[in-house]
Amino acid sequence: MKGIIISSDKSNSGKTTISLALMKILSKYGKVRGYKVGPDFIDPKFHELATGYPSINLDYFISGKMVKDYFLKYGRGFDYGIVEGVMGLYDGLGGDYSTYHISRYLGLPIIIVMDCGFNSTTASAIIYGLKYFGNADIRGVIFNNVASRSHHHDCAIKLPPGVMDLGYIKHDNEINIKSRHLGLYLPDSSTISKIKRVSDIVEEQIDINSLISIMENFEIAEDKDQINTDSTDKPKAAIALDDAFSFYYSTNLDLIRRNYNIEFFSPLRNEVVEDAELIYIGGGYPELYPKYLQDNKRTISWLINNSEKGIPIFAECGGLMYLSKTLEIGGNSFNMVGIFNAEVSMNSSLTIGYTELMSEFENILVEKDVKIKGHEFHKSKVLNYSENTVFRNIRGKGLGDGKDGMVYKNTLATYSHFMFLGNEGFLIQ
Repeated sequence: MKGIIISSDKSNSGKTTISLALMKILSKYGKVRGYKVGPDFIDPKFHELATGYPSINLDYFISGKMVKDYFLKYGRGFDYGIVEGVMGLYDGLGGDYSTYHISRYLGLPIIIVMDCGFNSTTASAIIYGLKYFGNADIRGVIFNNVASRSHHHDCAIKLPPGVMDLGYIKHDNEINIKSRHLGLYLPDSSTISKIKRVSDIVEEQIDINSLISIMENFEIAEDKDQINTDSTDKPKAAIALDDAFSFYYSTNLDLIRRNYNIEFFSPLRNEVVEDAELIYIGGGYPELYPKYLQDNKRTISWLINNSEKGIPIFAECGGLMYLSKTLEIGGNSFNMVGIFNAEVSMNSSLTIGYTELMSEFENILVEKDVKIKGHEFHKSKVLNYSENTVFRNIRGKGLGDGKDGMVYKNTLATYSHFMFLGNEGFLIQ
């Protein structure tokens, strides 16, 4: 597999748009695996639309040295691996855990997407700084938001030695992907046509052959320890999946498939899964559909009954909001499932960042005294709750009182999202 990282000096430079275009273009020549640096649920959804395959998150803070295993494992059988970076090249927790660090650890060369909407020759100076600040393996530049050929000439006039000018993309508002408070908007019916359009533009204006030539080749050995995930003998895992709940890491789902047959259900469509032995409700945007969630009593009753029976139920962030008693949005209160006697409000500032939790009691995720890592990303707040908790926050806000993980019987809800592969000892595996 040939691999490359797409990065920039900052967010909102066009990394996602150009990464999607390159994934779509290279899919003409072979199988493409998309990757995303850091914790992110939405960019990978776009990657999958461009490549036809699930995208894989590479997060060194949560997963440590296992990121190399993920990169190679999920690159097996693929011709190209396109890794989309996060924020600017060197941005990360405490100056670490950045796209730059992933590049160094995996041995991946870097292509910089440089937004030239408000500069010209200074673009070359910025690239100099990006390359020599940490001796980064920057091999090429794509200039974005360029006004004209002469503007491109000025932007690229003094590139560092060994950094190839791969071409430029003209300013075009119609190919930008819109964002909301938790990142990009989820893909919709117009997304595929937009990816096709931007890929046509990039293929016409960017030197794709030169880009391929600077990608690094990775020899990936055959996997001799493949686990059969297709078996009718395994128990059933019910996973919520619809427009309200769709934030799942594909590696998490793969791990669950080792021991369970997955059946998806939609709380928005009032669905249930009979005889489930594990229920997983991920994050998403339940705040956009509170009336539907409130009115769908069949799903609510099914969840309550399973919780009372002690069936393991795990909910993350949006799932926590759904399993609470009420959800307050703009002064209006909506009844949710009510497994937890908790009131949640959307009137809160954005909470974002990594988390580290210590388990104070054994629970469905981990045993007692196990430290796990995750991340939180939400605009809601738990106003009050009466449940016991199982985690103490070492890092992160959690429920707002230094705790996370409301628990009732075998039902557990956290504000933290987790990558199961990055946390040894996860019982859910």
